[in-house]
Amino acid sequence: MCKAILFFLAAIAFMSSASLAQTPDEIRKQFPNEELVYYNYSHELKLSVKNDVPVAESRFEKDLLILSEKNAALYNRQAVYHSTYNELTSLEAYTRVPDGNQYKKVKVNGQKTTNSPSNSVFYDDIKETSFDFLSLTRDAVGHVEYTQFHKDAHLLTPFYLPGGIPIVEAVFSLVVPNDISIKYVVKNDPGGILQFSEEKKRKETIYRWSVKNLKSPDHYGDAPSGRYFEPHVIVYVTSFENKEGRQNFLSTLDDLYKWNISFTKELNKTADDNLKKIVDSLIVGKTTEKEKAKTIYRWVQHNIKYVAFEDGLEGFRPRQAADVCSKRYGDCKDMSSIITQMLRMANIKAYYTWIGTRSLPYDYSDLPLPLVDNHMISVAAIDGRWYFLDGTNPYSKLELPPYSIQDKEALIALNDKEYKVLKVPVAEADDNLIVDSTFISITETGVKGVEKVDYHGYFGEGVYNALMYRDDKETKIYVNAKMGKASNKFILGNYTIKKTDPDENIINITADFEVPGYSKKTGNEYYINLNLEKLFDMQVIDTTKRKVPVENDYKYSIKQYHILEIPVGYTVSYKPDNFRFSNDFVDLSISYEIKNGKITAVQEFKNKKLMLQPSDFTEWNRAVKAAQPQYKETVVLERK
Repeated sequence: MCKAILFFLAAIAFMSSASLAQTPDEIRKQFPNEELVYYNYSHELKLSVKNDVPVAESRFEKDLLILSEKNAALYNRQAVYHSTYNELTSLEAYTRVPDGNQYKKVKVNGQKTTNSPSNSVFYDDIKETSFDFLSLTRDAVGHVEYTQFHKDAHLLTPFYLPGGIPIVEAVFSLVVPNDISIKYVVKNDPGGILQFSEEKKRKETIYRWSVKNLKSPDHYGDAPSGRYFEPHVIVYVTSFENKEGRQNFLSTLDDLYKWNISFTKELNKTADDNLKKIVDSLIVGKTTEKEKAKTIYRWVQHNIKYVAFEDGLEGFRPRQAADVCSKRYGDCKDMSSIITQMLRMANIKAYYTWIGTRSLPYDYSDLPLPLVDNHMISVAAIDGRWYFLDGTNPYSKLELPPYSIQDKEALIALNDKEYKVLKVPVAEADDNLIVDSTFISITETGVKGVEKVDYHGYFGEGVYNALMYRDDKETKIYVNAKMGKASNKFILGNYTIKKTDPDENIINITADFEVPGYSKKTGNEYYINLNLEKLFDMQVIDTTKRKVPVENDYKYSIKQYHILEIPVGYTVSYKPDNFRFSNDFVDLSISYEIKNGKITAVQEFKNKKLMLQPSDFTEWNRAVKAAQPQYKETVVLERK
C-alpha cells in the first residue's frame, strides 16, 4: 500500500456553517482577485484503544466559498479518498446556495466510488468517492463532512494544509485518551503560522493547531514536494495501555523495525529449484561477486515486469520470490524479494530494505514512522561496499542507484532482530554527463551540421526509458526535442540511435540538421553565435517573492563542442574572450579556439546541488547574471 499517499489522504472537499461569521464581501476584501477560499477546513483525529490495539477515527468538515463565478464550474467535481486502512464510514455533501438572506441546501449529484490511480512505486488500494456540487454560483458554499476509521494507528495521517486555495480558518484537533501516549512534530513552521493550544480533561487531552487568513502559496514547477516547505503536523503513538499493561508502539526505530519485519518473516523460507537453476545458469563462468550480482540484477530488470497492484495488507507484504519468477511480474516489494533471494542463492549477502523516495523529506533518524518510506529495494554487501538495487527501473545500474532515492536513508533488514540504517550516496555531477560534438558550416540560408551526443548515467537512463515504448513517429518527435538547438527554426534530418553500452547507460544520438537564418551576413562579414545552446541562460530568481526551494533530479555535467568550419576565403576577425565562473552551485566556462581551419566554442556546465535553498538564491543569481552577457557574444568572420 502506498504509505506516502496513505499519509496524505486529506481530500479535496469542504466544510459548512449555517451562517458565515464574515460576509462574502468582507472575505473578498481580504483575498482580492481570488476566485474561492476555504472558509473552514477542519480535521479532528480521535485516538482510542480497541481490541487491545490503538486505532483512530477522523472527522473532516470543510467549506468552500465561491467568491467569483468566473471559473466556478471547475470545482464542481470533488472527491473524498479512502482505503482498506482508512475506511470511509460516513459522508454527507451538498451546496448551500444563497437565497435572499438565507441559504438553501442542494444535494450533490453523481456520487460514485472507484479505484484511484496512483503513480507511486508502492501501489495502494486507495479509492475515491466522487460527486458533483450543483449550483456553485457566486457566494455559494460547497460543503462536505465525512468520517474515516483508521484500522492501524501505525498509519496515522499527518495534518496538511490544503494547497492552492486561500484559507479563512483551518483547525486540526487531536483527542488523546489517558491510556495512549503520543508525540507530535510540527514541520516547516519557524514563524508559528500554526497556533497551538492544549486542553487537559479528566480522561483525555485535546491538542489544537489553527491558522487564520492564510494566502495560498505560489506554485513552482521546479519545487520539491510541499512536505519540504509547507507547514504540517505529524502525530504518532509511542505507547498505550491494554489489559497486559503498557505497550511500546512507535517509541523508537526498534518498534518500527519490529512492525516492518513482521511482513517478511515467512518470506522465501523454502528454496525453489527452478529459481536456483536460473541463478546457476546466470552466474556460470562469473568469478567475482560483483559480476554475479550485476548479471542477476540485469536479469530481474529485463525479465520481471513491474506491475503495481495490491490490496490491504498485501500492500506491505512482499510475495515469495518463486511466485514472482513464475508470474514474471511484481511490484517494488516483489522486486526486493526476488533480487534478494537470487543474490542469496549466489552466496551474496543481500537484504530486504525499506526506503523513502525523495518526494518524502523525512529520515528514520528523526522519525521512527512508516511515513518515512514508500518503497522497497534490495541491498547487497560486496567487497566492503553497499549496493542499492531497485528492480522497478529497468535501466538502473548496480553502481548508480535510481536518482529518486539519492541521499535517502535506507532501513536494511540484517535479520529478524537486527537492522542497519545507511544513506544512499549521491551521484557526482561527472557521473551524469552529456558530451555534445556539433559540427556546423555556413550555408546560403543559415547553417547546417551534424550533432553527435553521448548520454551517460542518469541522462542515459532517461533516454533509454523514454524510448522504451515509442513507435517511429513518437521517437522522431522525441529526438527532435532532444537535439533541437540554435532557434525554433531547427530542422531535424536523418538520425541514428546507438546503445553504445546498455550496462553503463551510455547511449548516442547522431543527427543531421539545419537552421535557416541562424548566421547573419553583412557586407564582407558573417556574424554567428557559437553558443547554439545556452546551458545556463536561466531566469534570475525573484528573492522577494520565491520562498521555496528549487529541486534538481540529480547533479550533472554537460560538455558541448560547437565546431564551425571557417568558409574558404574568410578569417576570424573577432572571437570572444574566454569565460569562467564557479561557486558552490555551478561551474560554467566558455572558451574559443582556432585550429586547422575551424573555430571551436567549448561550453562546459556543471550543476553541483540537488536542492537549492532560498538562502542560496542570491549566490545563484550572481552566477546567472555573470553568464547572460556571455551568451550574447558572437564570432565575426571577415573575407580576406
